[in-house]
Amino acid sequence: MEHFTSSLKENEDDSDVESIESKASPPNITWQHTWPFNETENALTQSVFARIPSEIMLRIFKLFSVPDLCNVSLVCRRFKMIVDQDEIWKLKCNSSKKIYSKSFKQIYLDWIYMKCLRNAKLRAMRDWSDSACDIDLPPSYPIRPTENQQFEAIGGFHQHPNSSSSMTIELSVDIEKTARELIKLLEKALKFQQQWQQPSIVKHMITRYYRFMQLKASYPSNILLVPTLDIEIVWQTHLLRPAMYQADCLRLFRRVIDHSLLISDMEKFLKDQAFRDTCQLYEQQFGQQYCPLPSTDKENNATSNFHHYPLYIDTDTNPTYSYWDKTHFEFSSEQTNDYENPFSFTEGDLITDGKWLDLCKQFMSKSLKTAPLDDYHRTWSSGIDLEPGAINRLKKSYERFLYIAAKYSLKDDH
Repeated sequence: MEHFTSSLKENEDDSDVESIESKASPPNITWQHTWPFNETENALTQSVFARIPSEIMLRIFKLFSVPDLCNVSLVCRRFKMIVDQDEIWKLKCNSSKKIYSKSFKQIYLDWIYMKCLRNAKLRAMRDWSDSACDIDLPPSYPIRPTENQQFEAIGGFHQHPNSSSSMTIELSVDIEKTARELIKLLEKALKFQQQWQQPSIVKHMITRYYRFMQLKASYPSNILLVPTLDIEIVWQTHLLRPAMYQADCLRLFRRVIDHSLLISDMEKFLKDQAFRDTCQLYEQQFGQQYCPLPSTDKENNATSNFHHYPLYIDTDTNPTYSYWDKTHFEFSSEQTNDYENPFSFTEGDLITDGKWLDLCKQFMSKSLKTAPLDDYHRTWSSGIDLEPGAINRLKKSYERFLYIAAKYSLKDDH
């Protein structure tokens, strides 16, 4: 594994994306181990753990991370034999499907190899944002004639999107509020963009996200746990890939962990205390700081172990988002030796998604200059118009996209 990951790192700064696959060779590892009977017998009898049944050792090893498995396999031959069992590596794979000619361990390392290739390609890309297209015409929405037109219902569409200038379907989420909160989230993350795109910190962010998700999975879904700003950013990167998110959740946590950027009035009321609970549970389980508490909380903690809710909270002015941004985790630039990314997305995905807001601002600004709207007054300064008229146009565009996606099924993943 060290061979092919090191070869990929050497090519991360290469601007020629196509050359990466030719330079980074796949892992060359012996998968099938043939142990002579006498050696196997000696390994079992001479081990200091010989009294522990192999079934118990196997269940313990299933809980180990990949770096831990690599370490324990060096202890003795018996440990090596247990670590090579397919039952362990099946849990690490991104799929429960298996082929006859490969063990789950080989499937896992092939998967990691492909992730490394993809990550290297993303890092090697240069000036990819210039490929964004321009809008040549104003976004006008023609109304579909109703006479002599036959329409077959598709998915949740019972009429064509062009039959009305307003939405023809009902969405299960509040697009307007969610879009505004998402833009605010990305604006806040921009302040940390330069720091959060450093490779060592990106790995630390993914590690914190994985631990937070483990914490979420270990408690009932109705327990309110509050992610920090950095964890929320990684979470959004994962959620942007819904099929990947669902598969990863089922593989790693045995259930899909739901998430909403918006919270209810009751959740707003409970948020401060839920954050303190999250800090305590995280630090108890992982032995590391989750996030600094506000200064007032530190003073209260020094004098009392009890926390009191305020008698009244103005829910209209209290933040409506689910993450914590009053304090921020301080990252260290030191490399982590036990880093493991068990998810299907890569570090490059996280870095690339972090550039989306700037690119969106540039695209929308350039589009308005190319195709200005009649009677349109630019009263916004963020670069992304979230006024009611603009939101309605975006919602209508999104509805058309959903209609096209429902009408034309994927072919060869395209």
